[in-house]
Amino acid sequence: MLRIIGMVLAVLVLVALVCLGSIYVYLSPEGQASRSPDQATARSIKAGSIIGYAEKHSTQAWLGIPFAAPPVGEQRWRPPGAVIPWQGQREMLEFGDSCVQFTQESTKSNPVTEGSEDCLTLNVYAPDSAMSKAKSGAPLPVMFWIHGGGNTIGSGSDSPYNGALLAASQDVIVVTTNYRLGPLGWFTHSAQRVLAESPEDSSGNFGTLDLIAGLTWVKGNIAAFGGDPGNVTIFGESAGGFNVMALMVSPLARDLFHRAIVQSGGLILASMASAEQPSLNQRGTAAMTSREVIARLLLKEGRAPSREAALARQDEMPAHELMAWLREMPSETLYSVMLDGPTFAGMFDAPDNIKDGFVLPILTDDEILSDPANYARVPLMTGTNRDENKLFMGFNPDYVNTSLGGILPTRIKDLEAYNRDSRFGSDLWWGRGVDRLAQAMSQHDPGNIYAYRFDADDWRDLGWLGLPDLGELLGAAHALEVLFVFGYFDGMLKLIFPAAPELRQLSADIMDYWGAFAKKGSPGRGTSGQLPNWQPWSHGSGSSHILLDTSLDGGIRMQDERFATEDIKAQMMVELSRLPLEKRCFSYSMTAWGSDFDEQEYALLGCADD
Repeated sequence: MLRIIGMVLAVLVLVALVCLGSIYVYLSPEGQASRSPDQATARSIKAGSIIGYAEKHSTQAWLGIPFAAPPVGEQRWRPPGAVIPWQGQREMLEFGDSCVQFTQESTKSNPVTEGSEDCLTLNVYAPDSAMSKAKSGAPLPVMFWIHGGGNTIGSGSDSPYNGALLAASQDVIVVTTNYRLGPLGWFTHSAQRVLAESPEDSSGNFGTLDLIAGLTWVKGNIAAFGGDPGNVTIFGESAGGFNVMALMVSPLARDLFHRAIVQSGGLILASMASAEQPSLNQRGTAAMTSREVIARLLLKEGRAPSREAALARQDEMPAHELMAWLREMPSETLYSVMLDGPTFAGMFDAPDNIKDGFVLPILTDDEILSDPANYARVPLMTGTNRDENKLFMGFNPDYVNTSLGGILPTRIKDLEAYNRDSRFGSDLWWGRGVDRLAQAMSQHDPGNIYAYRFDADDWRDLGWLGLPDLGELLGAAHALEVLFVFGYFDGMLKLIFPAAPELRQLSADIMDYWGAFAKKGSPGRGTSGQLPNWQPWSHGSGSSHILLDTSLDGGIRMQDERFATEDIKAQMMVELSRLPLEKRCFSYSMTAWGSDFDEQEYALLGCADD
């Protein structure tokens, strides 16, 4: 997801600096300067001896540590295997390859991939004092970060995920990880199940199993870095937040973590049928289910004369023949059929987190939340950003005029419609990602559920360049809070956000809350003990969540304002029904996505045949 933020900011800063005649500062991976091994970072882990380097903020880092065997060749679409041990001391100074994904420039006619299938590595950031504290009987809490990107793009090495400042300021160990993405991460088919040698083989949830393997690695190795394997917090944003909830409900992940933070996520699991059978999404483009993908590949390679024949052909092929063909196929070929419409920064519609009955339960999401036996009963922090949808709407030509070949937004076409659709879409994100989870889980664990909304929207005004007001265009958009969680305001971000102390203070406060939660399961008044008291979600009346905002806009404060999905939908139907037919249908389809899309509501608006 941070690739998207980088893309947005890069375009804006590029234009600004061209106009200023200055030098463009790229949002590039951290640590482009050469790194040298530091003997103080020599460690012995189960797979062998490693050495890292001295990072900034008085921390140490180890990059690209393999936590599982490479899932290549015959191991494609199999659970992660054990790490292959090595001899001698291995330098961990460079990030491992990202997992296979589309580049952000990819199109249906020109799909280009980057990354490698040999990608199961993680990165560790620790304060210099971690080992001395561990030896004195005070090992540090561990924070295990799961990146976003629609489960189709991203990596644990994306620039803003550098964990040095968070580790140093909160006295924690930060781990960032890769996991298989897209069809290599989640893929289930009858032929695969016929040949399965274990429930993991047939689950289809290989990306989820990678995350479980990463947590298993932490349990077995983090003490070597001064971390406490008995105090692990999983946290993630967007797809990473959805993956956090998948781990919460997976019986295989129990006892591997002890607290959870969901940033702009929620609980949405796919059925086996929806992950396998061909289907169209609400935009009329194909979801990349396993049968759809295989049919397209058979057509591409001339093994079937038509789509219908290709769908039938895969049932006729012996299971071992079909799977051998798919496993021998280069990843570039596999991905060549994946795009069926516009892509945003390389993301596409593919099934993930599949209800297989082993890794993830075969229950409805509501059934899972109704019984605490179905999920890990650990303290949970969950929240969304006030203007989630504006990140995506701000580059949609249906909402904005653009230049530079459709890249640069220049004017919001209809500000009233823009704000209305953003409000409904963002509130629905809150409904499924916060209200739904907090209301259900607080019944069983009162006092252990904490909610937030991120409201910071203090952008630098670039209106003099002919750009829209960024406060209106993006506001507190999707993924922006990640910059504050990791304290990332380097490079171009200094030019986009004002150099105001209020922003850095909010970032410090957010890290303080996250660190306190990791240490004791409650954000409270933060690690410092000086912040406004973050109270748990109240199932009845009273304060429900905390607003995270700068002192320029009221500061951090508790608030009792609830956005239950049914209430949001009721207001949405009233307002949209007043619009002309074409506008109401468009607005509904742009705001009610995935599980929020209701065919009956759409029909009530007169849009069923639109």
